[in-house]
Amino acid sequence: MQRYLKTFYLWLALFSVCNMVSLFVVQMGKPFSLERWVLYPAAWVFQLPLVFVFASVDHGVNGCFSRLSLRFQQPVRFFLCLLGSFIFMGTYAASQTMYQQIETFISLDSFRAVFSNPGQIIPDVRHELGGELVGIGIVAMLFSAIYTWRCHSQKPSHSPAFFAVFCVVFLASGAGGMVVIYNSDSPVATRIRKDVLPTTYLTFSIIDRLLPTTSPTVDFLTALVFEPRISMDEYMAGHEMSNQPDVYLIMLESISWDRYGFMGYEREVSPHIDALAAESIVFPKSYAIANHSSYAQTGTHASMYPLRRTKLDQFEKVNYPKTMLFDVLSYAGYRTAFFSAQNEDWLGMKTFIEANTTMQHFFHSKSVLGNNIGIESKLEDEVVRKHAEDYLSASEAGQPVFMYLNLQATHFPYAIPEGADQPFQPASMDGFSFNYTDYDTAHLDRVINKFDNALRYVDQQVGAFIDHLKSIGRYENSLIVLTSDHGEAFYKHGLPTHGTSLFEDQVRTATLFKLPHGKKSEIRNDPISLIDLNPTVLEILGLPNHPNFQGRQILNAPRKSPIYMMSHSLVKSHGLVDYPWKYFTSDRDGEQLLNLEIDPDESADLSADYPEMLEVMKNNLQLYQLRQLYYYNVLPQRERDQSYPPRH
Repeated sequence: MQRYLKTFYLWLALFSVCNMVSLFVVQMGKPFSLERWVLYPAAWVFQLPLVFVFASVDHGVNGCFSRLSLRFQQPVRFFLCLLGSFIFMGTYAASQTMYQQIETFISLDSFRAVFSNPGQIIPDVRHELGGELVGIGIVAMLFSAIYTWRCHSQKPSHSPAFFAVFCVVFLASGAGGMVVIYNSDSPVATRIRKDVLPTTYLTFSIIDRLLPTTSPTVDFLTALVFEPRISMDEYMAGHEMSNQPDVYLIMLESISWDRYGFMGYEREVSPHIDALAAESIVFPKSYAIANHSSYAQTGTHASMYPLRRTKLDQFEKVNYPKTMLFDVLSYAGYRTAFFSAQNEDWLGMKTFIEANTTMQHFFHSKSVLGNNIGIESKLEDEVVRKHAEDYLSASEAGQPVFMYLNLQATHFPYAIPEGADQPFQPASMDGFSFNYTDYDTAHLDRVINKFDNALRYVDQQVGAFIDHLKSIGRYENSLIVLTSDHGEAFYKHGLPTHGTSLFEDQVRTATLFKLPHGKKSEIRNDPISLIDLNPTVLEILGLPNHPNFQGRQILNAPRKSPIYMMSHSLVKSHGLVDYPWKYFTSDRDGEQLLNLEIDPDESADLSADYPEMLEVMKNNLQLYQLRQLYYYNVLPQRERDQSYPPRH
């Protein structure tokens, strides 16, 4: 019991030291705030359950070595304490740093992403914190030395009776206060939950995960229909394809709708894409399924909304029917090929893509770089483009091809090969900190120059690919779809990149459909979702929508249902667009009702001015969420195996 008490006090001291440093950092350079000094002790009390969890785990791990001799127990205890305290304080510092940058702490989903993808994320943390980690290491060694000495000394800590009184007083007050804070929507309660301490934020996010959801305010089961699962034979029955044009889906990365020349951008960054747009049906109001690639791209591949869990889905289980355009077109006689400049293992994307789907050719960054690379490591787009061209040159002339081509240079940090054309200068990031979650806005012009150079490079790859199609006679009778998975913010709403909000800069892009033989070109101002791409490709090919696609066919008629979007990235967010209205709720930005015609810059929350519309939008969003989660989590597995997710 004495060693458990000493372990508990160790973690209580670690939490307290980190909290005091956090208060000092936040208070530094700011006027005295009584509210802040009141909120910190309250938030400190609410994290006591987490202290007990950490202490219990630590004590249990050390107990595994209790049979060792004292000579070996001491170094083992010291090492485990050093490792645990260093990871805890380093993570705490990273979370506090992230809050200073984007006003949100590291969430439970972010922890899961880090621990499943350490090769990509830990080097970024090490680069961001640098010297702080050295200081953290010294403090961790000091704590570990004192703790080891105290654990192996015979001097008792406080008596178990004192500890019991401590637990009763603090846990009772903490639990009571936590219930009040958890169920309150007041600004003070919200601040305590989300804006004071990283560990309090984590505690409440864990409670969110453990507690059942509140009773729904809408009847989501009424009129809920699941279409029965059918075979590909049944789907294709009676639908002969008289013409089988090649189909090319070109997925770009992090390009908002207003960054292209054909959308009015003043710089010449996309002349080849602009030329393609002149021959295409253009949808400038194209909405991403999510503001991060792991959901945005997989959702586009399968025309499925990615809301399946309340936590970040890394596709450990794909225990539901999934149909991709590769499946339909392969059955129809197409050769199918997948070319991507990114590592498709990022957050389990490849697991989802390959589940119950067979492609005749799959190529991504690991195909060249091997397995011993950072999880998000990328190939140069030119390399990927040339591999795709070689594949086409070797293909039989009479067999149609469906190809997915993913180009990545416009993803942060917007890196392009040495020697590539870089007309926009200065574009060097030397002399200031340039990170995914933060950079100095005084150098925003340099960052935009770097991005525009990357977009120009990507545009050159698109132009070269189209030239190749023309040279081998595959361009004229081809359907080309070009889009971007989501947008990029450039601090339009106080945020630098993506994965952090559902404002237009991060979720709105543009989509082009170049029809076979250039039959039609126009600009369509009705909004669509990237979830509509697969159904619309089938529509152009003369096929009905597949019942497993949640998107709509939008070529010949505008979409009439709302568009849903979400984020399980750095900031958890859920929203919908029912044009011109837009509603979202976010851990960072709270609840927002926007009108995209009245206020295209999204500068004013209209919730108080339009309470009835707010209620309608909230109910529509909740109805969608409840039906999605019911299908994936409540419906028995046998029924889910035999039915498709609901259309919304």
